[in-house]
Amino acid sequence: MITAPQLEEFGLSLKEAQVYLASLQLGPASVQALAEQAAIHRVSTYDIIQSLIEKGFVHQTAQGKKRHLEAVAPDKVLLSLRAKETSFLNLLPELKAIACKGASKPKVMYFEGRDTVWKAYLDRIRHDTSDKENLVYGTSTELLTTYPKEYEQFTKERLARGIKARIIVEKSAYGMVEAKRAKDELREVKFLPEGKKFKTHTVIYGNRVMTVSWESMILVIIEDQANADNQRLVWEMLWNSLK
Repeated sequence: MITAPQLEEFGLSLKEAQVYLASLQLGPASVQALAEQAAIHRVSTYDIIQSLIEKGFVHQTAQGKKRHLEAVAPDKVLLSLRAKETSFLNLLPELKAIACKGASKPKVMYFEGRDTVWKAYLDRIRHDTSDKENLVYGTSTELLTTYPKEYEQFTKERLARGIKARIIVEKSAYGMVEAKRAKDELREVKFLPEGKKFKTHTVIYGNRVMTVSWESMILVIIEDQANADNQRLVWEMLWNSLK
């Protein structure tokens, strides 16, 4: 036997489904009769019936001066649902076009605080993308001194995910450490000219660009393919200019 909850997936609330089933069972009936059959308070039934009329599940009939309500036949309800489906399918191409335009808008994500920044930093290897390379430029000193244990685990996870890193760093003790371990850690390293140093840390990956200020402990991710491609081009030009 069909129950009211089974009709909810077709756009009806539980009480609307109860009233519709009651109407099918009774045939033309008064509001009072429908309320009693559906076990719903009469006052609430008026609003429910109005909603069912608007949705095409119930219509009004007249017997003399009396107003009765009658369920729309199930096969006619089905035809109505199919007509709505056809209308929606006709709108689908334009709706998809609108959705694509919305998806292309840049997305900016902001993170602040030591723990929050580190969790966000993991996005560079966990972001769902087919791009298996991180392009990095920035200071290594603050990263390795602020998160020594975390960075060790991060490197293990990066290697497990098969993500290569090419980095441009200052020629510092920590930059030299990264260069020394490069072969074993899927990393290529190039150094800035002597005496030059980055103040922030930037990573380009997939359709995202991450910038970290270790001093302020603020991390910003911009998700935008055009911006990522532009940053990737500038990065490659810098990389090729260095020995």
